[in-house]
Amino acid sequence: MATLNLQLLGRFRATTGSGSEITIQSKKGRALLAILAVSQSGGMSREKLAALLWSDRGEEQARSSLRQTLTILRKELAVAGQDLIVADDLRVELAGQGLEVDAVKIVELSRASDASSLRQAVELHKGEFLADVSVNDPAFEEWLRHERSRLRDGMTTVFERLLKLGPDVSLAKRLLDLDPLREASNLALMQAFVAAGERAMALQHYAAFKELLKSELNVEPGAKVEQLRLKLKSEATSMDPRHQTESAEVRTHERPSIAVLTFVNLSNDPAQRYFSDGITADIVTELSRFHQLQVHAQKQAAGGDGLVDSAAMKGRELGVQYVVEGSVRRMGGRVRITAQLIDSATDENVWAERFDANEDEIFAVQDQIVRSIAAQLVGHLRMAKLEKALRNPPSNMAAYDYVLRGDAMQIGIPEAEAEAIRYFRQAIELAPGYGLAHAHLATHLTLQWIRDYSASNALLDEALDLAKKAVALDGGDERCQFTLGYVYLQRNSHELAEYYALKALALNPNSQALLASTGILYGFRGESERSLTYFRDALAINPRFIPSWYWRNRAIVHFDSRDYEEAISAFKRSPILPDWVEAHLAAANAQLGRMDAAHNHVAAALRQEPNFRIRFLMAKSPYLRREDADHLANALRKAGFTD
Repeated sequence: MATLNLQLLGRFRATTGSGSEITIQSKKGRALLAILAVSQSGGMSREKLAALLWSDRGEEQARSSLRQTLTILRKELAVAGQDLIVADDLRVELAGQGLEVDAVKIVELSRASDASSLRQAVELHKGEFLADVSVNDPAFEEWLRHERSRLRDGMTTVFERLLKLGPDVSLAKRLLDLDPLREASNLALMQAFVAAGERAMALQHYAAFKELLKSELNVEPGAKVEQLRLKLKSEATSMDPRHQTESAEVRTHERPSIAVLTFVNLSNDPAQRYFSDGITADIVTELSRFHQLQVHAQKQAAGGDGLVDSAAMKGRELGVQYVVEGSVRRMGGRVRITAQLIDSATDENVWAERFDANEDEIFAVQDQIVRSIAAQLVGHLRMAKLEKALRNPPSNMAAYDYVLRGDAMQIGIPEAEAEAIRYFRQAIELAPGYGLAHAHLATHLTLQWIRDYSASNALLDEALDLAKKAVALDGGDERCQFTLGYVYLQRNSHELAEYYALKALALNPNSQALLASTGILYGFRGESERSLTYFRDALAINPRFIPSWYWRNRAIVHFDSRDYEEAISAFKRSPILPDWVEAHLAAANAQLGRMDAAHNHVAAALRQEPNFRIRFLMAKSPYLRREDADHLANALRKAGFTD
């Protein structure tokens, strides 16, 4: 049995052979233990250790700091039952007998030739080497970069060798996580999608990769990736009989993929755009309930130079098989909606219809559009077996209109959110049985409570009552279910939050907003990798799906996983930077030792909210794990905020 187990991949963790946790308090103690554990010679000279961890101090002071750290470390490791640190005047080593280190074991396994050992290496790989350890010393950071690069290269080889044994989307995604910009890794994921029969996903990933390369490096994808894209595009459009059998087989086994373009507003009033956008969003939501379909929402440009791509061209660009486009004209109390379903490969019109109805008949029209499209794409399934949950529309058309107006307001701008709240309250007053209106109001009151730095929980209590009522009124609507989970999250009821989030996803597993929102939940639970998977899945469905709140919430997860560079990058992709975002930017820069930048963000936060204090933000940050909350609070103090 091992005397000491060290987990250095992902979060640092030390345990005894029996599984008892060993607390290593200081970051330098953790760093010192990690250096000794992975040293290929079994130890290191005192001189080099002092230079790695205290390079900013004089030689004598650095050696004294090393002695103090070793003394404390010995006491902390004493619970393992024996003295694990062997040291003399020149050298320090870890006792090799009974010592298990994941970063060492994974290197041994990666050198093996059998698939079993390679899979064991994959199981051991929990994330970046020392993901949560930073000691703000340039010499150590240089050593850390080298070790991370060495282990990353080793794991890249492991994943590539396993993928040669057979394509696997899950393995290919993990390979890509090691370096999202690596050409060969993106090619491997595209090939895995193709092998799994997901040609549309392969093309979709190509589009996302191309966009990432453009934004990060200002380059185009390489020849091999481009060749695969052209091959897939050619296969999709080819009329060669040799390809028709394969195409039919793919269509039989794949879920049909469909993009819904934003319906065009043909009303004389441009301000009615919110109405056509709302109609489109409702159609996307209802289509997404069909598990047999892959549904993408795709905004169309509001204007242009007159050269507009056809729907079929847009579908081929997005890598989907079908495209829905249409228009909405609102005239007094009447509404005209046109909709058509187009095959991207052939440019043929599969189905088209025009609907003229009174405003209070709009929901029946939406249902008819959804059912008609589903009937065309789901194949021979009987409509009675389709997985569409029954909606509970409002009894009042004006209430629906108020909800659409409120939902069109941008989240993150207090004035816009306040106006949205007024619309939702008016909707409930007109239609007390409208569950979705209650859910929207609950969400916005929760956001208002998060920004309220008083000690009152009145807004959150009201939000909980509204969310419970939303579920009681319309339990088949995933947005009602998730809203209740979101409110429970803010009340630190993590089990209930997870229960309602997963219930919502069961109702609509294709919802990009739900996937990203579930990422927020798991981020606060301390499950960073699981959280980021949900955020990535939301973008995988539609790389252009970027609501105003997406990047700033994803950035929190990067910060919590101690990836400060990625956190800063994600925060800065947010279209607005409220005070709490400026505070996180200050904390991330402070953790990286960029104190001038940290102080600038502190000043920006205080300009927005002069009363900002660490305790206020912590009271509105529902962390499950105390260590994550302490990590943020300490970083905020380091940046210059006061308690």
